[in-house]
Amino acid sequence: MPAAMWKWSRLVPVMFIGVLLLGSLLAPPALAQSSNTLQDDVPGSLLVFPIFDVIGGNQTKIRVTCNGTTGTTLRFTYICQPLGTSSSSLFCPSFDENIDCTPHQTLVLDIGTQLFGACPTGQGFIVVWAESLCSATSPSFNGGGACTTATGGLITLGEFAPISYNQLFGSYHLYFNGFANAPGVSCGGVPCSPPPLGPVPDLEAANAIGVQSLQPVFSFLGTDTPAGLTITFGPTTAFDYVALPKTLATDFAVPGSDLTPGPSDFPPFIPEGTEGVIPDPTSSGVALQTNIILLNMNYSQFAAIPTAAMSGICWNWHEVGFTFTHRFICWERVPINFIDARISDVGTAPFDADYGNCRFTPSPLAGASSPQLLGAIEEVADVGRTIRNMIHSSTAASPATFITDIER
Repeated sequence: MPAAMWKWSRLVPVMFIGVLLLGSLLAPPALAQSSNTLQDDVPGSLLVFPIFDVIGGNQTKIRVTCNGTTGTTLRFTYICQPLGTSSSSLFCPSFDENIDCTPHQTLVLDIGTQLFGACPTGQGFIVVWAESLCSATSPSFNGGGACTTATGGLITLGEFAPISYNQLFGSYHLYFNGFANAPGVSCGGVPCSPPPLGPVPDLEAANAIGVQSLQPVFSFLGTDTPAGLTITFGPTTAFDYVALPKTLATDFAVPGSDLTPGPSDFPPFIPEGTEGVIPDPTSSGVALQTNIILLNMNYSQFAAIPTAAMSGICWNWHEVGFTFTHRFICWERVPINFIDARISDVGTAPFDADYGNCRFTPSPLAGASSPQLLGAIEEVADVGRTIRNMIHSSTAASPATFITDIER
């Protein structure tokens, strides 16, 4: 087994232009995909971990498995939550490293150890992709000073670039030990993290979001530009990876509500127990907090990131809709009733339900300023915490580009 190869460097501008591509046929025939949009339940050439939390004594560990019969090198990029009061744009620092991964190997990384305090708020998201070195022996070496990529770009000789390798899968595991950023610490004009509610210690976990490539297996992706390595996401083979979602959706428990089996006042009339009995005999616990985790794949390391704007609508279980607009920069993790104060079961809140569902849509839907959204939902109850990725709905109307350093 080759020794792990480590390399740290600051990222040059990372931007996502976007829509994503489905991958090559490195996977066995049973795993071959026909869709050109992102799917959570298949291995990919690129993985997104929507959150890490290493605030104080909190810990995050991620696992990445290289399931192919041929090993590869992995690029890990850690993108940090921006610290500051601006509500229009901020710099979002990022860091990266390379690690060799042998066939069928599972790598386990402790994120606090990898970052050694580099992210000021202890939070953010992680992007991982398979990559290879452009050398004179590479099949796509053009005989001069570069290798040709599957989408018509060039990678300078002696530099690393992503490859199509649809055999990566992984998971993220958050160990909550009761820590949060102080309420007065601001990120984009809002508190950097939710209040530290729920049992201590506790654990939550979910699968990484896998992004495939439609390009031939092991072929180089992206292109070397003056700004850095540029990779694209879209619905055809003109792009490096498959398309990002157009909208995000999730069901959720309403903060302050009993976690009951369901509604008792309309079909299917699921009984909630005797009204006024404390605790309710059918309750599984009390919802303390529902946190929305959002990230924008349109990103630049050395330029201020403009606000990601979106429209949203949440429906209660009576099918009544509540519309809102929301903005964030790079990445955020906020309580759902911060996004819309009406979504609460405390007092006389108008949402008036224990459960509901939400949809987030980028605004504008297309164009250079349209955000490319991915996300997760974290639900905290008095009996424990859970986290899961949001549902990806349809296909983004606007392409996304990610620009990073080319590793000279």
